[in-house]
Amino acid sequence: MSRDKDRFRPDPDDFVILVMGPTGSGKSNFINKLTGNTERRTASDLESQDVTPYSISYQGLRVVLVDTPSFDDTDSEILRVIAEWLIQKYPDGTLIKIAGIIYAHRITDDRMSGSAYRNLQMFGRLCGSVPLPRTRLITTMWDQAKDQAATLRRETQLKDEFWRALIDGGATVHRSYNTPNSAQEIVGSLLRMGHIEDGEELLLQEELVEQQKRLNETEAGKLIYHRLQNLLADQRKMLKDLAEETKQQNNPDLVKSLRAEVR
Repeated sequence: MSRDKDRFRPDPDDFVILVMGPTGSGKSNFINKLTGNTERRTASDLESQDVTPYSISYQGLRVVLVDTPSFDDTDSEILRVIAEWLIQKYPDGTLIKIAGIIYAHRITDDRMSGSAYRNLQMFGRLCGSVPLPRTRLITTMWDQAKDQAATLRRETQLKDEFWRALIDGGATVHRSYNTPNSAQEIVGSLLRMGHIEDGEELLLQEELVEQQKRLNETEAGKLIYHRLQNLLADQRKMLKDLAEETKQQNNPDLVKSLRAEVR
């Protein structure tokens, strides 16, 4: 196994798999089970904003597992980092091909958190519908689930509600039991599909390369812009309400300062 963060060179024979999901969803642990890497990640590692490829030899192929950073509400920098990685070219000038996508979610979460939901939204905007048959939606941390009945209900809710559109588009759901065999079975299901054909790019790749869009014009970029606008609107409302409250306290200087912030 090798960590290829700074020296990765795309090869047309690579079988490239993106690993996505919120921070703490088990992405890195899943990769560790495949690579045999036993090192523990620090908090700063888990919050890394880098795209980090790890290559392994598997069934005669070089499989490249690409650990991607998770998104917060308005993180355009993370989108830029991922976009730059995705528009790399092979030596012959063709676009790097993503042969599979793994999206991780903790089965131990008793509800879909805001962070997890926002990452799921971004996943859809970044990937589009073309690669869904090559998408594996994996639930992690089954080894930590204590209430089996409640855990099964959460799995059903994910399938029936939050992941329904992805499943209808061809994505499949798998359980990751925190073992090398479990991880290998999931990756093996992608390898059996073989390499992708031309024209099966991710939506973000198609928008940036073929349609020549700017990053902020892509579906993923527009989602971040929309979130930013909502956040700014909420902040303006909060400042306006605070200014009105301060007005009642007869503090004209503070009211003037708050109103200036609202503009």
